[in-house]
Amino acid sequence: MARIISIALVWLLTTATAAATTLDDYLPKDVTYNPDISTPQEVLGYEVGEWHVRPEQLVRYMEVLSEQSDRFSFEITGYTHERRPLVLVTVTTPENHQNIDELRDAHIALSDPNRKGDPDKAPLVLYMGYSIHGDEPSGSNSALLYAYYLAAAQGDKIEQVLKDTIILLDPSYNPDGLARFAQWANQHKSQNLVSDTQHREHVQPMPRGRVNHYWFDLNRDWLLLQHPESRARIANFQKWKPNVLTDFHEMGTDSTFFFQPGIPSRKNPNTPDENVKLTQTLAEGHAAALDEQGRLYFTEEAFDDFYVGKGSTYPDVQGAIGILFEQASSRGHAQDSINGVLEFPFTIQNQFTTSLTSMYGAHANKRWFNDYQQRFYDDAMAAADKAGFKGYLIGDSTDPARVNEMLNVLSQHGIKAYALTDTIKIDGTTYPANESYYVPLAQEQYVLIRAIFMDQQSFKDNTFYDVSAWTFPHAFNVNFDKFDGWRIKTSETPWQKPASQQVELAQDAYAYAFEWHNYFSPRTLNRLLQAGVHVRQANQEFTAKTTDGDYTFTPGTVVVTRAYQEHDWADVQAKLAEIATDNQVKVHAITSGLTPRGMDLGSRNLSPVKPVNVMMVVGTDANMYEAGEAWYYLDRHVGIPVSMVDTDRLNRSDLSRYTHIIMVDGRYSNLNKRSADMLRNWVNNGGVIIGQQGGAKWLSEHDILGAKFVEAKTFREAFKQEDLSYGDMDDFYGERRLAGAIFEVQLDTTHPLAFGYPRANLPVFKDSTNAMVVPEQPFVTVAKYSEKEPLLAGFTAKPNREVLADKAAIVAHRKGSGRVIAFADDMNFRAFFYGSAKLLSNAIFLAPEVRPTLSDEENAEAAAAEAAEAAHAH
Repeated sequence: MARIISIALVWLLTTATAAATTLDDYLPKDVTYNPDISTPQEVLGYEVGEWHVRPEQLVRYMEVLSEQSDRFSFEITGYTHERRPLVLVTVTTPENHQNIDELRDAHIALSDPNRKGDPDKAPLVLYMGYSIHGDEPSGSNSALLYAYYLAAAQGDKIEQVLKDTIILLDPSYNPDGLARFAQWANQHKSQNLVSDTQHREHVQPMPRGRVNHYWFDLNRDWLLLQHPESRARIANFQKWKPNVLTDFHEMGTDSTFFFQPGIPSRKNPNTPDENVKLTQTLAEGHAAALDEQGRLYFTEEAFDDFYVGKGSTYPDVQGAIGILFEQASSRGHAQDSINGVLEFPFTIQNQFTTSLTSMYGAHANKRWFNDYQQRFYDDAMAAADKAGFKGYLIGDSTDPARVNEMLNVLSQHGIKAYALTDTIKIDGTTYPANESYYVPLAQEQYVLIRAIFMDQQSFKDNTFYDVSAWTFPHAFNVNFDKFDGWRIKTSETPWQKPASQQVELAQDAYAYAFEWHNYFSPRTLNRLLQAGVHVRQANQEFTAKTTDGDYTFTPGTVVVTRAYQEHDWADVQAKLAEIATDNQVKVHAITSGLTPRGMDLGSRNLSPVKPVNVMMVVGTDANMYEAGEAWYYLDRHVGIPVSMVDTDRLNRSDLSRYTHIIMVDGRYSNLNKRSADMLRNWVNNGGVIIGQQGGAKWLSEHDILGAKFVEAKTFREAFKQEDLSYGDMDDFYGERRLAGAIFEVQLDTTHPLAFGYPRANLPVFKDSTNAMVVPEQPFVTVAKYSEKEPLLAGFTAKPNREVLADKAAIVAHRKGSGRVIAFADDMNFRAFFYGSAKLLSNAIFLAPEVRPTLSDEENAEAAAAEAAEAAHAH
């Protein structure tokens, strides 16, 4: 009998999902629809949910509705990496469109403490956004239905909403990922739907549709703004300051449907409690509509709201309500689940239903939402007065590029920073005038400023879904301090992106030089190599005569000499000036090869730099995100074309083509003994292999890297395991996990891999317990985690910190004629850790300067041979 009931339930679920295939099945019946408005089927040629919509189809439908409806205004706000348009549709009454700028100003006045906005008269603003993960497509497909509803629905109910509300419809947060997934799902669709979970349609290859062109999770980039999709979206957000922002996602197929509030103890401490009350009020509307349809759902059991760089949390620290929706995913057109066959139209229906309840629920509480936003910013100014300090000082005179990149991100978030006009010194750190900046707390974005600069280390709930720290100054490796003085002298206008300055070169120079500390020095060097310019790099400090007097150049300095150039010297000068201007790198003109101090320009310690050819191992064995970060950094920030070779093709590849091979985090279980032998021989013959996290571990396990990783049991045994009850299990494993914190390493600044770094202490992002035992052989450890307290920001349990303290974070040594370089951490986390990212460039361009092996006898022999050669030269 039980089996009969079970089968009947599956049949009911299956038929219910399969039935939702026509527009009438989706649409509510409490309004009428304008027959002059084209349905999705009339434009696309199929019913919503029958096929997966492609981005160009989605854009075309928005264009058609904008042509047919005077409620719609269509604009392209940017383009993805793959040049797909980023679309924003503004929806309101025709009368409001005639007055849109005044309405926007009335709404923005609510978030300006210096103005007295009117919560009753200001419009409600909703940002309705969909599918930031491209393989979570029910959101973007439901946007077709929501757009049709907004254009075609008629009656007092919808008319009143449109009269009071500005709706910003963003139908696809991630067009590149959506295109990749739609193509995959559609090309594997059968006329008879295959729901088997092992069917190819449900198992995406790498890269999955979740990510954008460079394999980044765009839902982690709202705060970091490293991608055009995020920059366009945040420009829209800051322009309008919406009251509500929706973020439609999908989760595992065996789940049901989730909407916020999430776990109460896991919200960001900067998010007001009233935000949760407003979210709960909207949740009651979602629940009522889903109850009526007999749908299952849950709240408060999963998903945190801690990291402010996610779509559902970024609005929460700016007077808005971010709402996360998570729908069980069909990951194709139909898939078996513990609840029966889950079909694509069923998933779309839930997203469409809650789109409507979000809109109507917010409108029903318009006065509350507007009043809350106004009070949020008024309260922020009051909190700034009571903060105990007045603002933050930031700066790093060694590298204006990193400072400007950080200020650029702050500016896009509406945060003002002002250049110092007087030098300030705090706790031994000097902030020079015109090279340092002041971020006052007393400005509209006070709460976001506190979230961005947060370096909290203890938390009410130590379980994190994502990261626990993202402190901007640590990520960019710039000095920062709280300022609480009586007076501070700054420029009157906030920072703006500086105009590019033309680099002019003295024409009669003997040579030219630029230092390595600029973030874009590696790109400048690489472009010179690509242009066929002869370039040399210093492994020692030296003082040279320049057109501006004697100047002391730090190790890593790049020198372009007249000697050995294959091109006309005038052409070399012109190319150097062009490339230096593009990268805003300061170039010094050297007047003589004879130096006042240190090596002369003909020294063997000023070695030629050879062009590089870089390969990266990718595929299902490699961490997709970390591979994407390395690809992005080398491609966008250094200008190196990266050959990406999948693990299943490595054994058939000609490794002799490459000078460097990168292995990012991953398990690499598909690589075998032949793979290890190939790579070992390649290194012995002169190649440079760079391992990061799991990639470095694999090199260690296969006797390519001469350093051992701290064993997992060492961390396990550091935690007490006695007197635990079953109910302690989640907390126990949550505490043991290292979920994204910022650690401090101590660099050996005399080591070539640390050239260009202004200080020995360097913040790095750490999301695992990976660490190496410090090798007994001296000179091969480049960096160690700080001995006393390695944690700078975020949560890491004390036992983990104690084990990690003073362990090796970076190791480099010679092997045969080649080099092996290992990083225990992700040096370029989310393309945002500008401070540590350049270590990857150092590992590429300065690897030849890594001389020690793991044999003391070999090192002694090499040192003796070098001394003999130097003596012979005399």
